[in-house]
Amino acid sequence: VVRAEDLGLSVQAFPADNSLPALAASCDTTQQSLLLQDLQTAARQQLGDQDWQLVSATAVPVRYKPANRCVIRYSLSLEHLSEKTSSHKNVTIFGKVYADPQQALEVQSLQQKLYQEQIATQGCKVVGHILDLPLLPQPLGLNKILGLTFNEAVQPANPEELLRLGGRVLRPRMEYGRGGEITNVIVPAEELGLTAIALARLHTSTVQPHESTPRTGAKEAKRARERALLIAASNPTQAEVVQRLAQQLAARLETQQPDVYRSAHGGFKASQLLFHSHRVFVVDFDGFCLADSALDVGYFLAYLRPSGLWYSRPGMRQWFEASAEVFSSTYRQAMLELGSALATVEGILERSRLYEAALLFKIATRRVNRLNSPRPQELSEMLKEIAVCLSAEPGRIYGYLPNHG
Repeated sequence: VVRAEDLGLSVQAFPADNSLPALAASCDTTQQSLLLQDLQTAARQQLGDQDWQLVSATAVPVRYKPANRCVIRYSLSLEHLSEKTSSHKNVTIFGKVYADPQQALEVQSLQQKLYQEQIATQGCKVVGHILDLPLLPQPLGLNKILGLTFNEAVQPANPEELLRLGGRVLRPRMEYGRGGEITNVIVPAEELGLTAIALARLHTSTVQPHESTPRTGAKEAKRARERALLIAASNPTQAEVVQRLAQQLAARLETQQPDVYRSAHGGFKASQLLFHSHRVFVVDFDGFCLADSALDVGYFLAYLRPSGLWYSRPGMRQWFEASAEVFSSTYRQAMLELGSALATVEGILERSRLYEAALLFKIATRRVNRLNSPRPQELSEMLKEIAVCLSAEPGRIYGYLPNHG
């Protein structure tokens, strides 16, 4: 580790990380590594056959948050020996190593419970879709000492099928005519519907994470106020509007009380989704918690907004509103079919607008941190969107059907 104390800078050569000490061992796939036994066990579980032998393995980091966690892709070569012949197979498994081994244990335990519950519901039909697979990849064990979890890599059974990332699937597409005018706004209706059904399945789960510490509206209110302070400090000319909206939002969030706290993803957005074969899979359950279901709905809708919306680019508003309606109306129907009361679902959709506003503050804060200079136009549009969320009446809420009797 090289440190420049006067600059407050330190440089570490990967995988050296003093605050994530198990990272190096989690990337060690040499023949002497004790990790190989764990990888072989995980591969056997995924393949459902204890006779596969691990021949070799490679580890590639794919997402790294220094001092906190790292996602690693393991590419495994396996051999299956019999009396007359031998066969070979290549398998990919994902691992995630945590700074806190206890967190790894808790996350994997909850994922295992959720996966088993999902297996038990296979064959049910929701909004016309048969639930033939769990909504999350199969958990494949963990190394408790390293704080390293293993999970199935989501891959199509048919090699001709493509694995598509949610961040690419759920983005605006337009068709243009002569002169460049927009002739059609393409909404990914199937993928939005699948996503909504998956979220409804999660929200009706009986798995109860961290029952003593639900993620309440009051906690989100505190975060909204903290984010507003950061935004206001970087944008003094708009500070008054930022603080006023944040106070309005926080006051309303603090009074929100759902009928029940349910299982929630805690960070539900397009980047946590994988699509293939007309199915969706949800990943990254680090934030799995008990919360108002409106948190996940609002989280998804806040991040569904394309960046072009902040610059009033043609077609962006139409695409977002049409997409939000597809997602919300499908979620509404799925929750009803899975046994939730109508009043409960409509309450979730109403409160989701407050969580949308809270997450828009988060998006604005991250853009402030990542940009070299203030962008007042962009912030102004975000603040307008927050104000719309705060002023939304039931008839203007996505997926809400007024006068239902």
